Amino acid sequence: RRMMAMRLGRAMCGLTLVAGGGASRLGYEAKVEASGFDPSQVSVEKAGESEESLELMFKAGEARISPWHDVPFIAGWSEEGAPLLSFVCEIPLGTRAKMEIHKSLASNPIAQDRHKDGSLRFYAYGDSIVNYGAIAQTWEDPNIADPDTGLGGDNDPVDVLQLNEAPCRAGAIQRVRVIGALALIDGGETDWKLLVVDADDIALPASEWRDVADLPPDRLDRVRDWFRLYKTAEGKPENRYAFDGMPVDAATAIRVARLTHDHWRALVDDKTTCSFKGVSCWVDRAESSGDADL
Repeated sequence: RRMMAMRLGRAMCGLTLVAGGGASRLGYEAKVEASGFDPSQVSVEKAGESEESLELMFKAGEARISPWHDVPFIAGWSEEGAPLLSFVCEIPLGTRAKMEIHKSLASNPIAQDRHKDGSLRFYAYGDSIVNYGAIAQTWEDPNIADPDTGLGGDNDPVDVLQLNEAPCRAGAIQRVRVIGALALIDGGETDWKLLVVDADDIALPASEWRDVADLPPDRLDRVRDWFRLYKTAEGKPENRYAFDGMPVDAATAIRVARLTHDHWRALVDDKTTCSFKGVSCWVDRAESSGDADL
């Protein structure tokens, strides 16, 4: 049972994306049927004896799964034929605890990040102004220079700024529509921020956004400034952006996401390595071999 659960997401990796392409889309749908992945069947359970030790664990039935490795990269297709991606909510809108998918713990639960002294991290700058999280089955490889920024990745799944007005639930898995991205440079590392909306939320105005050009300029400015400045509240320098802070469009952002998915694929195929604070990233390679052919 555990092996089947671990294969749910991995059965769907390695896809060629051609927006609106009939053969590509039919191939994806066949893999969806074969994998049986259904995010509504994924439960999130709290573990830990206190808030300081809180972890959010993911299960499919009774089996532990990884939100990083076992949730599929692609979650479906929009009416326009664009891929919808799987967003894992880490930091809901209006909260401050710096929760993240833990790369080195078994099955990658969501846990609160810590400072070097061991204290828990919170946004000192203020409450999060977006639903923050990551796209499953992605990784920004620190050893490969990003073709747009010329700098290596930040060693994390690619970050997501989900722009809907309703807060997400920590651990929730959503189908999201990519509308653009910001190329943040953080400490000399590439730290892409995908701009997305919940594809299943019909509330206006976000349900009408298809590209970053549809985003109100004041909303974009607020988000861009927040992520440029938020570390200054901890005495750190401002972040900066490639492209003079201009966002890239939806098509370019999807290309970025695909590239980080390729980096993840290389990681789980044991073609490269990953570590977090001196500990190897958790990847259950023994159960991932050959899954892409299911």
